[in-house]
Formats: sequence, C-alpha cells, structure tokens
Amino acid sequence: MLTDDSLARAIEEEVRLEPHNSGWAAQFVVERDQFFAVLPGRFIAIEHVGSTAVPGLTAKPIIDILGGQ
Repeated sequence: MLTDDSLARAIEEEVRLEPHNSGWAAQFVVERDQFFAVLPGRFIAIEHVGSTAVPGLTAKPIIDILGGQ
C-alpha cells in the first residue's frame, strides 16, 4: 500500500546507476527459482526484464522480474 510517507521517501530517494554487473543474471536465476519453488505451477514463465537484463547497459541495481501465467 502506498502511503503519503512512502511516496515522499520514494520521491526523495537518490537514484543510483551502476555499470553493468554480469552477476545480475545469476541473481535473477536465484530469484526465479525461488518463485517457482514457492509457487509451483503458478507461472508459465518468469523473465528477467529491465535495464539489468541488458548486457553492457548502465542500470539501477534492481532486478526487475516479470511472471506470466
């Protein structure tokens, strides 16, 4: 739930960009496997999306994940 306080923190939060990290792909695999383990049969696919999924691209160090049913 988005509250006024959480919105204010998000607005004030510093945006940090980092050079591409090849470890982001491995971090995604760990997260994907956890989703499949915790929610078996729930997803057809879970994909790594966003800037961290693009090799060589500077990105915010946040792994974006999209699951499809």
